Amino acid sequence: MKNPILKPGDRVNIPMEMHPLFRTEYAIQKGVEKNLLFRTWGGLGDQICAEPTLRYALKMFKGCRISLASECPELFSHLKFHHVFDLKVSRPDYEEYLLFDTITPPDDSNMVWLFFSHMLTNCVDFPSMCSLRLQLPVADKEIQLIGVEPKDRKFRMRGTVVVHPGKHWQSKTFPKSFWDRVLAGLLTRGITPVIIGANTDDNRGTVDVDTTNCIDLRNKLSIMESVWLLQNAAVLLTNDSSPLHMAASGDAHIGYIASCKHPDYITHFRKGQWQWREKNFGKGGIWDHVDFCPNKGEKVEAESVDQDLLESWLPNPYEMAEWAVEMRESMQWE
Repeated sequence: MKNPILKPGDRVNIPMEMHPLFRTEYAIQKGVEKNLLFRTWGGLGDQICAEPTLRYALKMFKGCRISLASECPELFSHLKFHHVFDLKVSRPDYEEYLLFDTITPPDDSNMVWLFFSHMLTNCVDFPSMCSLRLQLPVADKEIQLIGVEPKDRKFRMRGTVVVHPGKHWQSKTFPKSFWDRVLAGLLTRGITPVIIGANTDDNRGTVDVDTTNCIDLRNKLSIMESVWLLQNAAVLLTNDSSPLHMAASGDAHIGYIASCKHPDYITHFRKGQWQWREKNFGKGGIWDHVDFCPNKGEKVEAESVDQDLLESWLPNPYEMAEWAVEMRESMQWE
């Protein structure tokens, strides 16, 4: 027997703990409505993009005790929370707080993604909409981070051209030959590329590029040391959003290739300007080949893509290298 078709006016029951007004009323009854806890989740880039939301809450929510629970609390050391929980070490008693999630897992137990998707929403807008049900004012959307100078003095480089040859989803992993030509293009123009990245315990890492005559800092920097390096770089070339978000907290030119997410969804307001010093070199992306019309039952998948189609989106690597050199020279780095 087919399921009956719902008609206008029909009601559907949802778990009350997912209803924001119920959660607020429950917190009031328990007397914890002014004890706010913001919880970050997701990949490194997802957590970086929550920084404006956290900063906005600390500025605007007067008379509240605002705490943080995060797997990357070092990203937010410049923000003054009542208490900080490192989720890699301990977990708070959530019953003692009114909880706000800056991103939630995209599974069937969660309703957020039924109304708006992280794949189809700007990376800074999603955390504020998910947790606060609002978009931040433009002046509050800029990412602010405080990097930490690398412990090893030889890693304290300024005015560099940094390359992050990211490896993750199939749609975010470009051929070794492409990145090797980007690096070669920089070298032939007298620039020594600085390669960054880190291998994690899942499928995130970097492509096995030819590092001859390059400075290879992969797996040698902490997260906040990487932030410092990118804040002091002249140019970043990347296909991954995490270093893009780090660099967006500084003044570097950012050359990137959007493939699985539309460029408007992964870029930023900087210096009060939209996409200031940010350039997408990609010749297309998944958004050109997937029907996003919401009249279908299936989810939008961005992880996999035909390899020939992926490579058709790639720019000329030597043009990327030439642009990086020009941008560095425009900043008058010695």
